[in-house]
Amino acid sequence: MNNEELNSEQDLPEEAGNANPDEAETVPFEDRAEPDEGEQVEEVSPLIVLQNQVEDLEDKLVRSHAELANFRRRAATELQQFRMYEGTNLLRDLLPVIDNLQRAAQAAENASSIDDLKKGVEMVTRQFVETLGKHNVEPIHAGNEAFDPNQHEAIQQIPSDDVPAMHVLQELETGYKIHDRIIRPAKVIVSTGPAE
Repeated sequence: MNNEELNSEQDLPEEAGNANPDEAETVPFEDRAEPDEGEQVEEVSPLIVLQNQVEDLEDKLVRSHAELANFRRRAATELQQFRMYEGTNLLRDLLPVIDNLQRAAQAAENASSIDDLKKGVEMVTRQFVETLGKHNVEPIHAGNEAFDPNQHEAIQQIPSDDVPAMHVLQELETGYKIHDRIIRPAKVIVSTGPAE
């Protein structure tokens, strides 16, 4: 092939399929079409921002409700278990007292003296009261004190020359309290003062 043939081949238009992408047709700047609004960087409208915020808040609200329901369920379960086993420590400390009562009952069968049996029962009673004291349970002392309806339950009123009116004449049943709360009031007989 000579130079003329080569030059003529270069002047021939290329087929559309063989076009070189680097040699694309250039369009003058003025003739370029404006891009559609959809092709521009989208500006987010305030309404969409608010809708997104509402969706986020609704999601957080649903999660908060679920967490609160789970917390309530756990708290109810823990409270139920606490109520079921709240006396465990007290009962554990009372078991030795029961053991001593059983020993006293066995010793009573072979006791040669009532005094020995009485001493054994007094020791167990003292141990019982001490055990209650470890758990802040204390007896209410009512003897010769002014009648207090918050701590005492009056069973009867009797005149007395020795005990002033509205004072405890006799304690029939010991009352108990834990801290400042009354477990059981003391049952007492109250003096009405000297008889007329």
